Amino acid sequence: MEVFAWGEDGHRVVGEIAWQYLDPEVREEVQALLQIAGEPSLAEATTWADRIRSNSSYDWAAPLHYISLPIQWDGYRESRDCPAAGCILKAIAHFEAVLSDRDAPQAERAEALLFVAHFVGDLHQPLHTGLSADRGGNDIAVEFFGMPTNLHALWDIYLPAGFVLDWQQYAHQQIGNIDREQYKTWRSSAASDWAAESHRLVHDSAYTPSAHLGEEYYLRNRGIVAQRLRQGGVRLAAVIDRALAD
Repeated sequence: MEVFAWGEDGHRVVGEIAWQYLDPEVREEVQALLQIAGEPSLAEATTWADRIRSNSSYDWAAPLHYISLPIQWDGYRESRDCPAAGCILKAIAHFEAVLSDRDAPQAERAEALLFVAHFVGDLHQPLHTGLSADRGGNDIAVEFFGMPTNLHALWDIYLPAGFVLDWQQYAHQQIGNIDREQYKTWRSSAASDWAAESHRLVHDSAYTPSAHLGEEYYLRNRGIVAQRLRQGGVRLAAVIDRALAD
């Protein structure tokens, strides 16, 4: 399955929101790990796992960007839902553990940070929990306002592109849209909960019988995309805080 969730700017939004919510002491350690990785910011670091897709030495990581789930799904069970090659839920748990291991080589911890920063964003894109039969919407051809694309790319790129502000302005604006109760609830949830949310959204909102999509589809789903980006940012901060807090 070829997947590039949210496009670069969507991932950057998640990273920038997360940066603003990090514990100040954790932020210092994140900055040190980003310097080791050669990344200028957490926002930019969120795009790294897609930037390496052309590097064959990272082919093993391709299955870690998603989890293919059936329409009828009763919650995550690793032995049933995560194949031997891996899946996004197992990957998040693994790289969070590496990131939190103070005895691990710093280069490995830095790379784990880059994977975590990307995969948390990926899991909030509903089609990363889509059906294996259509490769998470990649094989579903659609037209969006007359432009040919596929359903996965529509959610990755074109729905987020409807936000008229640049990604930095948009990210900071979204922080103002997160109330205290949402913040507390979102931070206390587990990765399996995020998968369940995406699984519900992919079938309730993303998959559609029509191949000709326009204003109605856009207006119905743009709020979902915005909330998933906000949730991804808050939860990424929670994962990093948990891994790096003393």
